[in-house]
Amino acid sequence: MPRHFTGIRLLLVFVAINTILFLMLVTSMTSAHPWLARMLPGQFEGGVNSSGYWVFFSLVLLVNAVTVLLAGFAVVVPAMLEGTADEGRLGRLLTDRGGISDDAKDSCLAVVRDEAASARQQIAIGRWILIAGAVFLVLAFTAVTHNFLRALPQDALFAGSLGPVPDVTVTTASIWRYTLDQIAGALLLGAPEIYHWHFSDLANNVANIPYTNFVLAFRIALLIVVLAILATLGRSVRLGGAARSKAAKSDEKAH
Repeated sequence: MPRHFTGIRLLLVFVAINTILFLMLVTSMTSAHPWLARMLPGQFEGGVNSSGYWVFFSLVLLVNAVTVLLAGFAVVVPAMLEGTADEGRLGRLLTDRGGISDDAKDSCLAVVRDEAASARQQIAIGRWILIAGAVFLVLAFTAVTHNFLRALPQDALFAGSLGPVPDVTVTTASIWRYTLDQIAGALLLGAPEIYHWHFSDLANNVANIPYTNFVLAFRIALLIVVLAILATLGRSVRLGGAARSKAAKSDEKAH
């Protein structure tokens, strides 16, 4: 499928999702009794400055982050799975077959090189989309945590050494340090917990099942995205190395 067609479809999906979210916000704010209050915590009487609407905005950021990541995978996965023909092997096969001119062989190999360059470009684009999505995911995790704390001041999303910590006592700086802990835990496969390397004194309150599951989902998603980014780097290096090797051989033959 052409890259520009894929890009248009992804853009249309992104616009459609945000249009739906915008309509949800408008219909809730213009109704006599905001219907979002039946679904989300916090206050909704004070307009966009209400804590409930800030929870909604953070969830919108989370939905957009997931959408960007899905778009990145939609670009990267086909290019990674499709693969390209081995130029060296194809060249040997064409040479061994009689009746094939050098011009015809060079034309075939040029097509293979173009396909490899196209795949490398598509993988690079997808990689940058995944990187952007990972950044949005981290920001969304922090935003969701921050706004739920403000919307539920008497609850306890976190726990410390002395037990549950009331949400109202948690500072913004503590939330960022806790986010760093989750990033490190995801990328280092839980090693910080084993060796007690922590940026924050807070831990998720296991009694709060929804938030605990949210933290686990964030860690899994971030790890998958980082592994995908590393896989795209390895694939690009392979494609680029093969292209440079063939170009060097062509220069040697020319001389």
